[in-house]
Amino acid sequence: MKKKHDKLMADLQRLLEAQDFKSEDDLRKFMDGIVGQKIPSFSKEVLNFKEQAQELVFDAYDLSPTKAKLNIEKALQIDPDCIEAYEFLGSMESTAELASVFYEKGISIGRRIFGGKYLNEHKGMFWGFHETRPFMRCLQHYSDCLYTLGNIRMCVSVLEEMIELNPNDNQGVRDQLLLYLIQLDENKKFIKYAKMFEEDRMAFPLFNRALFAFKTDGETENSNKQLLKALEQNKFVAKKLLSNKPITVLADYYGFGDENEADYYAFFAQNIWAVTKGAKEWLKKHALKSGQ
Repeated sequence: MKKKHDKLMADLQRLLEAQDFKSEDDLRKFMDGIVGQKIPSFSKEVLNFKEQAQELVFDAYDLSPTKAKLNIEKALQIDPDCIEAYEFLGSMESTAELASVFYEKGISIGRRIFGGKYLNEHKGMFWGFHETRPFMRCLQHYSDCLYTLGNIRMCVSVLEEMIELNPNDNQGVRDQLLLYLIQLDENKKFIKYAKMFEEDRMAFPLFNRALFAFKTDGETENSNKQLLKALEQNKFVAKKLLSNKPITVLADYYGFGDENEADYYAFFAQNIWAVTKGAKEWLKKHALKSGQ
């Protein structure tokens, strides 16, 4: 589904680039006119070499692994700098160690292509441009690999780079960043980023704030207040964090206060709560008071 969306966005961008808009009003009228309409795909003959490579990668997601890799080989022959191809290769690997090699390659290409003048002109809006999204996704996947491999500080560095490139954080990496900063006792950085996203009201940021307050100051009026807010927001999280059973499967979507949201938080945070001295006992006491 995600790759179909990527292809749709690529086709839309090509369609817009093929127009000759004279003003923003022309653009708005055109966009209004295609609402509800199928975005046309472009034939291979009209695509440049980079776009041809992208199409091969998009198609690869619907093929068997053997045929998919043939597509990727063709894509890289056409465009050796096809970041999408390295993103795909990383997704095919079963270990973080091997996957990270491909993601790192995609990142190095992205830093070269989107550095210098491009970086100066687009920094702060990297998710807003279609061409930079594969680079941003490689950064996110690479950060996950680094954390799995135990290189938490480098993981945090990559997540900070992503926030710098795109402060709106459309990919939602701030949640993991703040959690890992708690783990590393990077209190000043936690406060900095927590302030940037202080309006967040989902389970992840609320339980992060509660854990940070407890770890830095112990059980106080403030930490208890933060925990109560979190427990009220999602009644399923405490049970997940207190369980010794790891979360192994995550749903594609989650909603405000539902069990899928609790799974999502516990998947990343379960171990960090467990190793924070006194945190699980504190959580259990207040969860019982709240009837959880």
